[in-house]
Amino acid sequence: MKKFYFLALTLIPFFGISQSIAVNGGFESFTGNTPDGWTLIDSGISTEEETTIINEGTKSLKITVNTATQGSTDFRQDIDVVAGVEYTYSVDIYHPAGDNDARARLYIDGYENYSDPTTTDSWQTLTTTFTPTTSGTIEVGLRFYDVSGFDGSSVIYVDNLLVTDPTLSTENFETTEFSVYPNPASNGFVNITTASNEAINVSVFDVLGKKVLSQTINNRLNVSTLKSGVYILNLNQNGATTTKKLVIK
Repeated sequence: MKKFYFLALTLIPFFGISQSIAVNGGFESFTGNTPDGWTLIDSGISTEEETTIINEGTKSLKITVNTATQGSTDFRQDIDVVAGVEYTYSVDIYHPAGDNDARARLYIDGYENYSDPTTTDSWQTLTTTFTPTTSGTIEVGLRFYDVSGFDGSSVIYVDNLLVTDPTLSTENFETTEFSVYPNPASNGFVNITTASNEAINVSVFDVLGKKVLSQTINNRLNVSTLKSGVYILNLNQNGATTTKKLVIK
């Protein structure tokens, strides 16, 4: 899915393409073995950074399902949605051969499609659409289910978890490159620059997915109120969006 966006932007630079509003859905940013930006990781699963079995980028997420108790296997984060907008939710799932006695199910304010555990050693894409009737915050993510033969531990790999909003166009995105420095930061501010002089909307999330700061800036972000740790920056300038990892010392 990431590759599709890159090719589309390269070949069709004058058309807008929707951007994902899920934080760290490509699982490129981890603190230890915990993917940054995910608020709910139930006790019946464990997470781990994966660098070998990947679909796009340099990392994916390795999930180990350790229980058949379905209420203890949720993996989610909060997103903000607008009533009447049709969102597309998709995720890539990989079941390794010989360890395919569990399956994943989409969750976006309710349960949707399952992965097929009989399709092994290749990536499969699950997708659905969702149109909220009210604006607000909802949960999005996955739940993991045991299947026949479950032996108490099963591995599933996850990559490219995207919730695309058609109202966030990436028109001119190929010309917008965000630079964040200093990073790590220790003096109470970071500079965020692009080739444009337009204002940048910045939302800062902690590793639990909680929004801790929101500012509209020209190029300097005041982070003096943030404690030491790892944060996710969601940057938006004139419809172009990106996500960056920020470390505060």
